[in-house]
Amino acid sequence: MSIETLFASDKFNLFQTITPYKGTKKGLLIYRIIALLILLYGLYASIYSTINHNPNEDYWIWFAYFTNQNYTAVMIYFTVGIINYFRDAKGKLTGRINNSILHTLVHIYYNILFPLAIIITAVFWGLMFPFMDRSHFKINHWLQEIIQHLFNSILMSIDWFFLTIPSSFAHFIPMFVAGVAYLIFSQIYHAIYDIWIYGFLDRDSNSKWYLLYGGLVIAWSAFGFLFSLLQNFKNKNRKFIGEENTSNTNDNKVVVDIELV
Repeated sequence: MSIETLFASDKFNLFQTITPYKGTKKGLLIYRIIALLILLYGLYASIYSTINHNPNEDYWIWFAYFTNQNYTAVMIYFTVGIINYFRDAKGKLTGRINNSILHTLVHIYYNILFPLAIIITAVFWGLMFPFMDRSHFKINHWLQEIIQHLFNSILMSIDWFFLTIPSSFAHFIPMFVAGVAYLIFSQIYHAIYDIWIYGFLDRDSNSKWYLLYGGLVIAWSAFGFLFSLLQNFKNKNRKFIGEENTSNTNDNKVVVDIELV
């Protein structure tokens, strides 16, 4: 079994990323432009909040937060979607990426951003926000929290609903890899700056930190598996855009039935 088959990437093509289940490509483009503008303001608010951080803290962190990393990936997602619309309009968008590994990685990218955004929203509002010191908050602090920790998943969920992209249960693997990679990154960051990005990752304050670390990775993996179930359920009565699609600004659609395995 090839890596493409494992992740159902052999059924994936870039036309699927710009063609909505309902409505037109132009309508999806307009939505993505609006979403990107909101996210850009959220980026400004995030940088503002970092500069004007809690005065009781003697250090500040920005891109090291997983939220910021995922938020950047979401912004890239909407930007690429806008670019691909215009590439398609000019007849320059191809269905497949020539390199099969890169093609699979792009497919994985489209499969894990939404569940990661949901995880960030659930963890932040459920476990972190209630214990935050918000005494120094101004309007941009509030907007940063709302856009970066709530709108990120709302905007992604709307976009996700309108797209019909194949998935497979193997997509729990990249979720597992993402979890392990971030834990490794957090250890390196601590070794360099002597700062724990998130307090709960502090091994010195938790003698059973390995259980916490393992639980986090398992939870991420399980969520990736559940997302694949949800993705396949959503796609059950839909048709996939075929690679032979050469549609242009007229929003013509070529669809073929593809059975997921």
